[in-house]
Amino acid sequence: MASACSFHGIVGIQNAMAYSLDSKKRFWKMEGFVPVSLDPEDSAGDLPVSVFVFGGKTAPPDDGIYFINARVITTTVDEETTLELYCVDDMQSTDGGRSLPTVMVVGKVAKGSSELVEGRGFDVDIMQYAIMPQQLCRIRCYYPEDHPRLAKTPVPTAEKHVIVQGCITELRHKRCVVSVHDITLGPSTGMVEKRRHAEAVPPVKLKSFNWKGGKKKRSHHASHTDSERDSDSTQQKGKKRRQDPLTDVVEEEDKQVGSSSQIV
Repeated sequence: MASACSFHGIVGIQNAMAYSLDSKKRFWKMEGFVPVSLDPEDSAGDLPVSVFVFGGKTAPPDDGIYFINARVITTTVDEETTLELYCVDDMQSTDGGRSLPTVMVVGKVAKGSSELVEGRGFDVDIMQYAIMPQQLCRIRCYYPEDHPRLAKTPVPTAEKHVIVQGCITELRHKRCVVSVHDITLGPSTGMVEKRRHAEAVPPVKLKSFNWKGGKKKRSHHASHTDSERDSDSTQQKGKKRRQDPLTDVVEEEDKQVGSSSQIV
């Protein structure tokens, strides 16, 4: 089976700044805060995260509270683990008190017609327990034409395991039609962890987000990239960092004895 971990819920964001892996992969990176308790007086506060939105050439998102659908990634640097949320579609502002629900579909692709495949669609039939065993759910998924991340994603073939995130659009052809926001194809025979060139930086460790502050307009665009900010904030006395394609390596230099050790 394919594997995936996704986040669907409310997050408070602030301080958007430009972030890029290369000339074709531009994002907005924001300081995010995920509530971990329904009690505003709870000492647990909020969980700080980094939120990424594809399309760093557009205007930066305003500070505020949003409903997001995102892939979840954990990054560990210097024994400290942080959470990163990569949005798979547009963030939905909660100012209007309304947001689109997300549907999760996990199963095997059913055999479909050539017309369905040409229309960038596929069917999934799911048997699951609701109020009795083996009740049927018939789903038809479509790739939206204007989704930038799915333009080159292949339509899964019959018997392929898939994990789909999307929203319901209508009931048609005796099926529940879902517009795909994100998809994971499986199974896979192996995996190599690939690190991005820019080093991960832990988000600001504030105790909580101002959930009652409302939406604030940003007066200017971010003036520097994340990688430029990282180069100043991650330097430490007696340490230097170098990037390896598969692992992060931290070298500690002992200036007194001239020896060094590596932690991989």
